[in-house]
Amino acid sequence: MPSSFRRPPNRPRTPGPICFRVAVALSLALGGCGQERGDPSTRPDSVLMVELGLSERDEVHRVLLAGGDREVFTPGEVGIPEGAWVEFVTVDWRVHEIRFDVDSLSAPARAFLEGSDQLASPPLVDQGDRFVVSFEGAPEGRYPFLAQGNGAPGRGVVIVGLNR
Repeated sequence: MPSSFRRPPNRPRTPGPICFRVAVALSLALGGCGQERGDPSTRPDSVLMVELGLSERDEVHRVLLAGGDREVFTPGEVGIPEGAWVEFVTVDWRVHEIRFDVDSLSAPARAFLEGSDQLASPPLVDQGDRFVVSFEGAPEGRYPFLAQGNGAPGRGVVIVGLNR
């Protein structure tokens, strides 16, 4: 499966694709084991720490994705600081694809996502598949995204730095 983004500067090179087939329960249960700093809900799990070289200080904000009549995100709006990561995780067995809405992005936000090759995910076909996006070096602003799958498209937004 193709890599969904280029590694930001100062991150170690690691093997494997960014789209993982890991059960959501396992990934959330392992997240933050033995850590004492920051919000436990934004700590990277052990898979992300190994595969992407993340540390206990990195923030990973999770967006759960499910389908049906319409693609649904939980939460639909994510406020993050610059440098954080957003992880889209499927919680069902439907096929999903995440795309940032290039027509709704500011020119700097679009240039950032295009330059880091993070505009769209590969197809997420199994429960627990993930699409992980780094916002290290991202300009502040709104990053609208949509999911397409079996139902009607769903829309959400990542807000970097503004009103956080």
